[in-house]
Amino acid sequence: MSSPTTDPIHDDRYEDGSSVMLTSSPDISVSTHHLSNARILMIDDEPLMIEVVKAFLEEAGYGEVIGCDDPSKAFSVIAAERPDALLLDLMMPGVSGFDVLEKVRATESLRYLPVIVLTAASDAATKLRVLGLGATDFLSKPVDSSELILRLRNTLAFKAYGDYLANYDGVTNLPNRNLFLKQLSLALRESQRENKHCALLHLNLDRFKVINDNYGNRIGDAVLRGVAERLRDCVRARDGMANMSANNEDSPVARINGDEFTVLLQELNQIDDAAGATRRIQRHMSRPFMIEGHQIYVDASIGIAAYPDDAREPEDLLHKAQAALSQAKAAGKNQFSFYAKDLHQRTQRRASLEQDLRGALERNEFMLHFQPKFDASLKIVGAEALIRWNHPQRGLVPPDKFIPLAEEIGLINPIGRWVLTRACAQAVHWFKKGHPIPVAVNVSSVQYEDPGLAQLVQAILKATGLPPNLLTLELTEGALMRDAQKAIEIMAMLKALGVNLSLDDFGTGYSSLAYIQHLSLDELKLDRSFIKNLPDDYSSVAIVRSVISLVKGLSLSMVAEGVETQQQLDFLVQEGCDCFQGFFFSKPVPAEAWNGLIGIS
Repeated sequence: MSSPTTDPIHDDRYEDGSSVMLTSSPDISVSTHHLSNARILMIDDEPLMIEVVKAFLEEAGYGEVIGCDDPSKAFSVIAAERPDALLLDLMMPGVSGFDVLEKVRATESLRYLPVIVLTAASDAATKLRVLGLGATDFLSKPVDSSELILRLRNTLAFKAYGDYLANYDGVTNLPNRNLFLKQLSLALRESQRENKHCALLHLNLDRFKVINDNYGNRIGDAVLRGVAERLRDCVRARDGMANMSANNEDSPVARINGDEFTVLLQELNQIDDAAGATRRIQRHMSRPFMIEGHQIYVDASIGIAAYPDDAREPEDLLHKAQAALSQAKAAGKNQFSFYAKDLHQRTQRRASLEQDLRGALERNEFMLHFQPKFDASLKIVGAEALIRWNHPQRGLVPPDKFIPLAEEIGLINPIGRWVLTRACAQAVHWFKKGHPIPVAVNVSSVQYEDPGLAQLVQAILKATGLPPNLLTLELTEGALMRDAQKAIEIMAMLKALGVNLSLDDFGTGYSSLAYIQHLSLDELKLDRSFIKNLPDDYSSVAIVRSVISLVKGLSLSMVAEGVETQQQLDFLVQEGCDCFQGFFFSKPVPAEAWNGLIGIS
């Protein structure tokens, strides 16, 4: 691609002077890139000197050595040739080597161009001056050919390593954000010339922080390398990604940051074709990684932005793919989402909500509501603590609107500690008033996977003085089923504290009925989706009867959520259900109103 005529410095090469190479594993070996591919420019007012040095270098294997014997044209030649290294004479008429070096270092795109100064001047003052101006190395004339070749070889090796650090991710060897945006810019120009569609996939690993916390950074890095290799495999599969090279050249895969990756799909017939490639990536990711004897599962959420429909500039396209990723994560784990036209507004609202959420705990904006739990005689036998966010502008924000966001941005653990502490303190208040009512607290999957959960619960029980048997921790099926053996171990530690354990929203996850008997559970809460059609729907009746029978057989307590009618209650009581929650009895209410339900102040 030709350079813009208005600016000879800025063409399609990188600002460090190297050519655009779309590779996922750079070759920085001296024998290949440094010699045959390196472009060496020598500026000297003596043509004979240029020819002698050129002969030395060509004999040593350098394939492209260029000379300039007119110092007045030096800078324009540098701009046009974009060398990998510059050999520069100092004492030249009109324009000295000092002048050229100073101008090179003052040009942003040439700041790191290696410059080896060749001069007959050997005094200390001259050496200090050129090194102060930014020369990479210094050789005295007459130049020894062996020393020159060795100095140039080492200089290029150091430059290649610097280029690698600037453009590649050290863990996966994939292009980093810096290099990827350069690649993306070229790809978008090509798509524009060819009038083709392309799609940018922005991928985030679900639960990667948990992997790092549980197994350590070494295993985490191995997972990242495995993810990178699977993404490269997807790229190599030509039937999966249109016109992607099978040898990793022009690889569109990059690691942008942490556990975030990008994949560029080019030459698509239509943007909808990106969905098939995205599903293929997610299938590849769903297979377990076997690392040091550990079987580790990783899912990927993916956002998709299209060129030219969604954006025409690299940064804008990446930003919109990130916005689509946020939309995908909001829909749950292992999902993908296309950027939608109204997504920008939703993204802005979400960003505003995130900013407000980050300070909500410090501003004391959270509060607890409590929903009573009744037995068959309609006696209150428990309370479920439910967090609400009393936003100064939005009013009361329900948990399903901000808890997923809190999990995503790393706030769920401090919020969870606040909920558990306040709920236990409230239960202590009831206990001291003569009403020993157990309080139930929901534990998110992120909290459950924290190895310090049991210690946290123990510390809060001690700090508040709540008897352990008055605390129930409600766990979700999804959290328990991710690692069944680990679930058994964590639940055993929690049970050792004397607290009760409940399986929340039973029936919506993936629990094996036979497996439940191995969990240290005290109760099952049947999801409201099975209750809402009782007692008229035959399937719902059959399911509820089966679950109640199972629960009784395991000597567990059965709680029905979402009871809203007398008919539902009558059926559940008749079938032997133990406890009930729902709007038929009471909505979740603040502690002050809840106190009135049990007759205390």
